[in-house]
Parts: sequence; structure tokens; C-alpha cells
Amino acid sequence: MKRRYIIFSLFLLATLSFAEKAKLTIKNTVGADLDEVGEYDAFTHSKETDVNDDTSSETAFAFGDQFQADFESSFLTARARLEFLYTSADDALAQFLVVPSGFVHITPIQHFGIIAGNNFYKYFAIPSAYLAAADDTTKYGRLLTDSLGEERYFGNDSVSLFSNGFASGVTSNWTFGSVYAKLAGGATIYPDSDEVEKAIDFGINAGLENIFDVGFTAHNVTEADRKFGAFAGLTAVPNFILNAGFYYNFTTTDYLPEARVTRSDVDEFKKQKTKYALGLSTGYEFTGAGLGVYADVISGLTNEYIGEIKYYDSDGNLINTETTTIVRGATIVKYKNSKPKRTDEFPHEGIPFYSQFRITYKLTDSIESAFNVKLRTLLHDTSSTWLTFYPRVSVKVPALSGTIGAGIRLDMNFTRYEGISSISVPFTYTYKFKKKIKM
Repeated sequence: MKRRYIIFSLFLLATLSFAEKAKLTIKNTVGADLDEVGEYDAFTHSKETDVNDDTSSETAFAFGDQFQADFESSFLTARARLEFLYTSADDALAQFLVVPSGFVHITPIQHFGIIAGNNFYKYFAIPSAYLAAADDTTKYGRLLTDSLGEERYFGNDSVSLFSNGFASGVTSNWTFGSVYAKLAGGATIYPDSDEVEKAIDFGINAGLENIFDVGFTAHNVTEADRKFGAFAGLTAVPNFILNAGFYYNFTTTDYLPEARVTRSDVDEFKKQKTKYALGLSTGYEFTGAGLGVYADVISGLTNEYIGEIKYYDSDGNLINTETTTIVRGATIVKYKNSKPKRTDEFPHEGIPFYSQFRITYKLTDSIESAFNVKLRTLLHDTSSTWLTFYPRVSVKVPALSGTIGAGIRLDMNFTRYEGISSISVPFTYTYKFKKKIKM
């Protein structure tokens, strides 16, 4: 870990000669919060239902740390992040997960740049793709991304290293008075034991400052499971958010529910996806009162989704996989050499639906509270209806030079669990250090 920090520090010092002014920001977050650090909260008590509706419970603890260094100048922008998470959860990919990530963006000439790394975060996010209640921008709203969550883990059940491929691309940034335009295109490479997989992404963002913003993204465009996003937003009213988005092949699991799927030999609960989706996000901040109110909605437009149909030979060996449109509620049978195989079968023709409401209130200059309510469901399938209630508070502590955040997260499914399915407590401590550098 120390070696990584030393290498990164030397790299930053070497680039200072290209910048008249630069800024270095160090941020560290300690704790466990599935919205910020890792995939688990500090404490979680959850229930699990199997295909026979038998319910079991588990109590798990987690602890992590996220160290991040950002460097910004007129010539170079870079980020290095090292994250680790320990969890006692039985369903974890590994008890100890290590996630190194970062990028380097160089602009050697005006308007054009080169970027490389394994995660670009929200550096190229389209403003009108912002979801106000979720306080997030989905990867569909990013000009360059890691092809929407293609993840690989290397290691074993004890220790695992996370990777989402190596990406590189070119960027262009233009301004004409109050008119702006950003373009980016690139490719992500995923090393594999048998072959090297590639995903090509590109996008454009343009607008008129303080009037409107629009954008379009295309991810993994050469494959059958390609994904598109189109966005538009109003920016003419101060403190007011109004964004709309259209999604093709929406698979982001943070916003879609689980639903029971029947296969030829077993039942299971799976995250859902939808072929076409439409989204709307709005919000307003009452600055004088310290109050903010925000709401999101994303809904599928049909009962179709993009999935895989697998072909087998007469001995049951997989010989081909086809990516195609599948309709929920239908039993799909494909076969080779007279051996039938059935793919997903849903009990109803459900349409994935997500909505969230968030209210924030600043009690004092040091204390801010928030309350989130999130609904995820598959329309016409009550077993897939999930409600999440999440009140939290963040407190700035001058003596610690940082901020403490804590809350309680309640997940509910009234059909499968007759109430609370899990209760968790996120807890984090975050501090920042900023330094301006003059040459």
C-alpha cells in the first residue's frame, strides 16, 4: 500500500512542471456504507428466503477504508483511489476485498485530451443524467465508463482483488461564449483466461449555460447487449432540477428489483432488467430554509428485456449462446439435437419500476439530516416490491477535522417477509485535505 502512495506522489511531482497552478486534494473515508465504501453497511441483520419459502437470518459486520488523492492542473487531472473492505457476510465474494482504481487525463493541446485508467467515476458525467433523489448519476449518463459494471474478481473466498478492466480514450471540450460541448470515445479491455474482451463507448454532452443541457451515450456498441442513454435537463431556474432520460437495455441493479424466476429445474430470485425505460428527476433547494426536496422515477415501457438463450447438444453441453429480446411471462424453449432447454419464466408480465424521494434539512452549519424512501418493484408481481427507508445524519466535528455520518437503513418486502427483510447501520468518518500549488 505504501509503495502505491509513493509511486503516485512521484508521478504528481513529475507533472508539476507542466502547470502554473495546481491543486492536490486528499480524502479518506473510514467505515462501511454501501453507498460510499464497499457493498455492505457497518452492521446488517438480514433475512433470506429460499425457493421453498423457508426463511433464514444472518448478522454481519463490515469495516473498510477508502483513500483517494486528486490532482488538478491546466495540463493534467488525475485520481488514485485505494479501497478495501472486510465483511463477515456469508454471501460476500471474499471476506477481504481490495479495489485499486484511478485515471489520468492529459490535455496536451487546447480542446483535446487523452485519458486512461480503470475507472473514470463521474468525471465525464452528463449533468442532465443526474438523479436528484438518489444523489447519483447512473453509468448511462457518463460519456466514458467501464461498460456498465462488467466486473472481475481475482483471488479466493478469503482475499480477492477487484478489477473492471483497463480503459483509454480521447476527449474534446469546446466553449463558445455560454455554449459548451464535450465529446469522448474510447475502449475498455477485459483480460480473460481464453481471450481478450473489448467494449467500445462514446458520448456527447452539449448545452447553453443556465438554460438547458442535453447528452447522449452509447456503451459496448459492437455487441448485441449494447446500451444507450439520451438525456435533457432544464438549468434556467436557480436551485431547481428537472431532468429526463431515455434508456435502452437498462440493467443498473441499484434501481431495479429482484423477482422470482422459474427455470427448467430450479426457482431463484434475480435482479431484473428492461429493454426500454423512461426516467424523470426533479428537485428544489430552499436555500434560505436549509431545506431540499427531490424525487426520481424510472419505469420500463414494456414487459420485454434483453437476455440470453442458450443452446445445448444432445449430451447437455452448451454449444451456443444467443443474446435476444425476451418477453416476461412466456416460456422460452430452444434446443439442439432434440434436447430442449428452458430459459427464464416469470409468473406475470411484469415491468420494472423504481421511484425515490429524498428530503434534506440543514439543522446548523455543522449538522445536516436526510431522509430517503425508495420503491423498487416489478409491476403485477407483489413479491418483487421492495421499500427502503433510510434516515441519516452527518455532523462536522472540528476537533477531528472531518465529518461523521450515520443512519439506519430498513428494507421491507411485505409479501415475502411480512415486513422488514433487513436492517443495517452505515457509519463513516471522512476528512479532506486540500493544497494549492504554485510554480
